[in-house]
Amino acid sequence: MGAAARRVHLPPRARSSSEYIPGVSRKVLVVSTVENADDVLRDEIGDADVVKVVVPAVRQGVLDWLANDEEAISRAEQTAQRTAEQLPGDTAEAGAGEPNVELAIRDALATFPADEIVVAVRPPEQEGRVESAATASAPRGSFDGVPVRYVVIPD
Repeated sequence: MGAAARRVHLPPRARSSSEYIPGVSRKVLVVSTVENADDVLRDEIGDADVVKVVVPAVRQGVLDWLANDEEAISRAEQTAQRTAEQLPGDTAEAGAGEPNVELAIRDALATFPADEIVVAVRPPEQEGRVESAATASAPRGSFDGVPVRYVVIPD
């Protein structure tokens, strides 16, 4: 992560009661379309938290996406594992997700009852077509009653 990385939360709002409080355990679902998000995400996760990391397979070209490219899934899997290893707390699971943020969240919540969802994305002007489509329908504010917080991480 370069010096240009900064943390920006969308939408702007007061910090929720489910956010990091030292010594209090939360179940945090991290969904990241950013490959090197761990430096910024580290500030969002506490040592007592239990984390599930999902990386949607979005860092690919449109033709690869249409062909269900195994390389993109493998890359997402490796990114999820690397991110989970770098975050504080206990990792419940880490892996690739659907190339649609909303579906990736829905799938993850089926097996991981999160207290909070943290979504890491790149700024819209840096997203590719597949990534932009994947984040367009992503939930804002909350998803099935679970608070959703965004962290925007520029390349």
